[in-house]
Amino acid sequence: MSLNANLTNTSGLNDASAIFYDRTLLEFLQFPLFFQESAEKRPMPGKNGTQIQFLRPVTLAVATTAITEGTNPNGALWNSTKILATPLQYGNYVGFSDRLILEAYDNITEAMHEVLGYNAGLTFDTLQRNQMDASMTIQYTGAATSEATVAVACAAVDFRKASKALQTLAVMPFEDGCYHGLVHPATAADLQADSAAGSWLDLNKYISIDKNHQAMLRGEIGKIFNIRVQVSPNISTGTGSGSATTYHNWVIGKQGVGAVDVANEGIEKIVHMPGEAGVYDPLNLTGSIGYKFYAVFPILDANRAIEIIGTSGY
Repeated sequence: MSLNANLTNTSGLNDASAIFYDRTLLEFLQFPLFFQESAEKRPMPGKNGTQIQFLRPVTLAVATTAITEGTNPNGALWNSTKILATPLQYGNYVGFSDRLILEAYDNITEAMHEVLGYNAGLTFDTLQRNQMDASMTIQYTGAATSEATVAVACAAVDFRKASKALQTLAVMPFEDGCYHGLVHPATAADLQADSAAGSWLDLNKYISIDKNHQAMLRGEIGKIFNIRVQVSPNISTGTGSGSATTYHNWVIGKQGVGAVDVANEGIEKIVHMPGEAGVYDPLNLTGSIGYKFYAVFPILDANRAIEIIGTSGY
């Protein structure tokens, strides 16, 4: 381990400052959590073992036999698939010197909290993205049969096909009645420029941003069919035909992937100011600000999310 202390206002944090910095860390944590918004979230199992359990009920057969008068039919047998996942720890920190805190023009500790909060959220989002990549249903644009043969930009028709595929499998939408789409900014530009009938619906045409902005999803910019589209720069890219850049966009249904509810309780902020390390810092020269959290992203059903891989015209 190397502290990597950041060199050249206080020797500690009072209670009010600690509360403020906690809020700063969590506010900036929220910014990049795009993938988690569509995950089936569970709290950390405090004092209850090391694993998180998800149950996926098995669909019952339809009851097509009429009931005989006065006679109870046989009951259905309940069954579910148990999915166990073991959360792992992740974290990062920034070290600094006592002189940096004393001499810096700006409130350097506040800036560190902001940067670390964003880094925590982006780390969590990236871990979930990486787990989902190539683990769900894959759909290529055009006539491509692999990513290396992809040569067509994403269009509304690709998202219509994905929506149809999810509906065919009876994948449930979210509570808002829609599937959620996560797209790269380049793909967002493609979709907004698509002039096909019924393709793109601007956000302000179905949500009053002034009166009901809290109903917006993070990064939401519009809607295609029954898919609410969110833009995220944290979308995987690859290489298609002719070395074209490909974008791994998503259409996600309910209960496709699980996650630890990190934004509400899964992250721990750790602050050590100069003078708090005892014999490990005998001259009170260094401190650190960091975070750690538990994370795991089990695939609950690979059929409930579709990864659309295509190029872009932008």
